[in-house]
Amino acid sequence: MALFFGAVLPRYDVEFRKVVDLTVEFEGLGFSSIWMTDHLQPRRASTVFETWTLLSALAPLTDVRLGTVVLCSCYRHPSVLAKMAATLDVVSGGRLELGLGTGSESQGEELEALGMEAWRGLDRFERFREYVEVVRLLMTDGGLVDYSGKFYRLSKAACNTPCIQKPAPPIWVGGRRSRIVSVAAEVGDGWNFYGETLEEYGRMVKLFDDKCRQLGRRVVKSVFTNVVIYSSDSEKSERMAKLGVFSTGDEALRRTFTLLHGKPDEVVEQLERLQSLGVGLVIVRDMHAEASSIRVFAKEVMPSFT
Repeated sequence: MALFFGAVLPRYDVEFRKVVDLTVEFEGLGFSSIWMTDHLQPRRASTVFETWTLLSALAPLTDVRLGTVVLCSCYRHPSVLAKMAATLDVVSGGRLELGLGTGSESQGEELEALGMEAWRGLDRFERFREYVEVVRLLMTDGGLVDYSGKFYRLSKAACNTPCIQKPAPPIWVGGRRSRIVSVAAEVGDGWNFYGETLEEYGRMVKLFDDKCRQLGRRVVKSVFTNVVIYSSDSEKSERMAKLGVFSTGDEALRRTFTLLHGKPDEVVEQLERLQSLGVGLVIVRDMHAEASSIRVFAKEVMPSFT
């Protein structure tokens, strides 16, 4: 199985011009896609750009695919998001990869601070399933459509922004816990994992593959991870420091969801393990706004998989 690579663009405490420059650079380094996370009020930033607006602004500046890892469903009504997504698919010439999720613990804090509704309890998984179904329905050409669910209803809703990608842009469901992983197998075009260790991914991928087999579905797999890569002890100290203040190096790696770390040959081995578990796309993020690890990753690791 071929392995493709995407890179996450920074949005926190960074100038717009820097984001533009990195977009162009990441494409030049050989990444097949660029991605953005989705927080409105992250803990670790004093300034932040909104994901969708920024991604739309960058669309004309690059020819690679454009993705979200992942949009928090609580922030935007599915009917509005479907319209936004269909429009960006047209603007980008059919390059949208739409990642959706229920949000993390920190996003619950953001929603409370901003006076927005947070989804709570087990019902949030049923609500999210409906959310994905409504978004996909409204991105698919079909005239007027109806939908009757527990949480969302459509009555003669018009699908009047035809997407370039047919029948609709791919929807990646993001998650690491068993319930959302099951939802990804049920309604996702892809599943995106973001977790603490490769061992955790191994456990979740077994659950996911079993669920897909039961449903008779084939859903592609991706992993979103921070990357810390270095060639010397001094580089290691410098790049580990960018992860933040933690009691141990192992805690820093786990708490920042850094599955890829070490010298280039060690990272190659980690990627080979992911590839053996069926991963077709790896999306890397560098906690350092200067993208020092991403540059090394592109030049010393990616050639092993092309």
